Amino acid sequence: MAPSSSSSPSSSSSKSPPPPAYQSPQFTPIQECEREEHDHEDKHRPTPLHQAQKSAKPNARKSSENSDAGGASAGEDGSVSCNKCRPHAREKISVVPLDNSGVNKQSNSSMASPNGIFKSIFSSLIRKSPRPATEALTTAREEQWKIAVAELSHKVIQATRKRDEAVLESSRLKHTMVELEKKLNKLEIYCHNLKSGLEECSVRKVNHYSVNDKIIDHFLASVSEARSSVRLLSRSLAMQLRQMGGKVYERISVLLQPYDIKVSYSKNPRSLLFYLEAILNKAFYEDFESVGFQKSAVTHILNPIDRCEANFESFKLLQRLTWEEVLNKGTRHFSEEFSKFCDRKMSEIVAMLGWNRAWPEPLLQAFFCASKSVWLVHLLATSVHPSLAILRVDKGVGFDGVYMEDIAGDSANKLVPSVVRIMAAPGFYVYGSVVKCKVQCRYYNNNNNNDHNKL
Repeated sequence: MAPSSSSSPSSSSSKSPPPPAYQSPQFTPIQECEREEHDHEDKHRPTPLHQAQKSAKPNARKSSENSDAGGASAGEDGSVSCNKCRPHAREKISVVPLDNSGVNKQSNSSMASPNGIFKSIFSSLIRKSPRPATEALTTAREEQWKIAVAELSHKVIQATRKRDEAVLESSRLKHTMVELEKKLNKLEIYCHNLKSGLEECSVRKVNHYSVNDKIIDHFLASVSEARSSVRLLSRSLAMQLRQMGGKVYERISVLLQPYDIKVSYSKNPRSLLFYLEAILNKAFYEDFESVGFQKSAVTHILNPIDRCEANFESFKLLQRLTWEEVLNKGTRHFSEEFSKFCDRKMSEIVAMLGWNRAWPEPLLQAFFCASKSVWLVHLLATSVHPSLAILRVDKGVGFDGVYMEDIAGDSANKLVPSVVRIMAAPGFYVYGSVVKCKVQCRYYNNNNNNDHNKL
């Protein structure tokens, strides 16, 4: 084959001119690097063989080497390609297919940090991009890429840190909002309950004032009735004492001795009635402030409002109680506490006067009326909260017309009351008002300022 190829140029050249190098059937242009081939065409054009082959004999050894090197290096037109002496641009590009499994493994490792993300991106870009002609340019670009990657990695780290801080702050704000919402709900419930309580309190206050006004009216009437009932009892006792002899008068004189008072029924029976009234009122109203007129008594109803309502209900029940009902059923049938009060006060009066006889029915009825009136005053005084307080004065207290009423009245118009001698009936504090207590005073004359005893 080599001798024929060496003799073919002379025969072919005589017949037709050789085709151009770029039209040689031995070269196929590559489309991806078309621009680079044009640049290389100007620098590396195929070199035609010398015509000396016509005079020189063909060398079999050289032709065999040329045939071993390949038919692509020498064509029928006698041209030689330099593709083997310089690497082609296409050979520099290595296209590696991506494996899905490899991508997933790389993403798991590279996505752990922003540096891995940018390294994977820029390494793929570097593999796909053509190498520059010069090594210095390649090194400079690699340094620029590294700097850019470092800066972007730093920015991504900062952005990630800020994002984490923002997420943490957002979670804290959400927790705070939840807590505030709970507190707001509790506050709304509290305000609603407070408003409901205020409305209920307003209604109760109106009802309380109306009930209190009603109780106060009953209280004032009961105080007046109690004073009349005790005065009637003192008259009944005075009539019975006349039949008992002088021992009873001596007993009464002993009771009045602390007040420097001497009585004589024959000389002044009116004064005896007054002193008996004072002694009876002192006995009836003793321990008035205590529950059930008993010291250190324990209340069975702890709520003051409920206790007031219970006392007022008891008042309405006993207010209609009559002497005939007591004779038929007894006081214990209507009220246990009232029955104990009556028994206790009767024993005190009997012991105080030294009474040793059975009480007749008129005297018992007078005692029942007096006891009932005083007990109703006590119930009404404790039917309001706070309870109405009793007003007592003792001997030697200076007379005060705002809180005291002198029993002498107009009969001692020329005499001025000086100090209290004895209290006949107690008074009461009724909120901003007062029920005056009844007293007997020591007097002095306006003319000579001498003390005088009245009654």
